[in-house]
Amino acid sequence: MKLIQSLFFIILLVVGVYFIVELISANDERFIEQTYQRTIIKSEVKDSTLVDQVMINIPFSKPGTEGMKVWVFFILVLTSGLILGFLISLVNIVSQRRKIMQQRSRLKKMKSELDTLRNQNIDENLILSDDFEHESDILID
Repeated sequence: MKLIQSLFFIILLVVGVYFIVELISANDERFIEQTYQRTIIKSEVKDSTLVDQVMINIPFSKPGTEGMKVWVFFILVLTSGLILGFLISLVNIVSQRRKIMQQRSRLKKMKSELDTLRNQNIDENLILSDDFEHESDILID
């Protein structure tokens, strides 16, 4: 389970780095400048094509789109991180509970085996012999 979890984290890290590289390349200086030029803050002329905030392009979206507002993008990233963290902690909790239940059942079996060994009569398996001559021959050899 730990190996699968580590592999999942490595894949997630690689995908995250790739997404950040694509985000940087999609939002070059020219795109940021163009969106700033179209903002209401910069422009004094009221036009229907103006945007109210700076936009960023999202990687793997349609090429002709205007982009997404920066604050919406950050909220989406924060929400997805919280959901991912919740799912990871949920998987850890479930695996720990499963491990605890397995150890409890194993402990229960061991206790029952110990109780049967405690209650077993010792005299049943004990072999007594009075053959002293045979034992002295063994010791001399």
